[in-house]
Amino acid sequence: MSHAGYFRILKLYSDAWARRHCRVVLSGEENLAGAGDRPRLYIVSHPVTWDLPMLAHLGRNNWYVIVDKGPFAHPVVKWLFRGSGFLKLEGGNADEVIRQAGAIVASRQPLIVSLYGYGVDFGEKVRPRTGGIRIAHVAKADIYPVHLMIEEGKRIMKDFRNRKGEKFPFSVFHDTLYFATFCPPLRFADWSREEMSYEDYTRIAFTVEETFQEREKAITADIQAGRYDGLPRRGGADRQVLY
Repeated sequence: MSHAGYFRILKLYSDAWARRHCRVVLSGEENLAGAGDRPRLYIVSHPVTWDLPMLAHLGRNNWYVIVDKGPFAHPVVKWLFRGSGFLKLEGGNADEVIRQAGAIVASRQPLIVSLYGYGVDFGEKVRPRTGGIRIAHVAKADIYPVHLMIEEGKRIMKDFRNRKGEKFPFSVFHDTLYFATFCPPLRFADWSREEMSYEDYTRIAFTVEETFQEREKAITADIQAGRYDGLPRRGGADRQVLY
């Protein structure tokens, strides 16, 4: 079965799960106009572990993603993620993953990368990572920041144990609004130069983080003003995007 075939299974599950657990507030679709005409990479804020199913639910096409090794410990997830062509990040293979990811993006297939590392989906304060910026630089890609957010107090912590008894925590949600904002892209010609240092990559990463922080403040203000009081917290998304 092809990567698209495995991804289709993931999307069927994701659509059903999203409709039972949240209502999506989607915005910024206009910023995706013409995205497929150039290499592009999506950098997401990643508030909960279950963002991957949500991103599948939101899309009309399949994509690739870099995933920490933790989810691969679950046999079903491992089967599905490997089949979908997702890239597994584990100790010592970062350079190889960046090389593979760069090839995916350069071929104009959409790739999703979290701005943050392990722990952000548990509510921990985590420093922005530069891996996504490095990949975009190698592939000469536009960067599309995607801000994801759930309502305060809706994160639910869970865990599973593998056959060895090892414990793997993850986070989900229930009865919440799920905000997904496709922010204006950073065009490759505007943010890059031929030779870039770690400091240059870090500067771009913090620029994306500032975009996320501004968006979170705006959404929080709307919630506090009662803008979404009458909106049901189930049903998923009423429309989908083309990554």
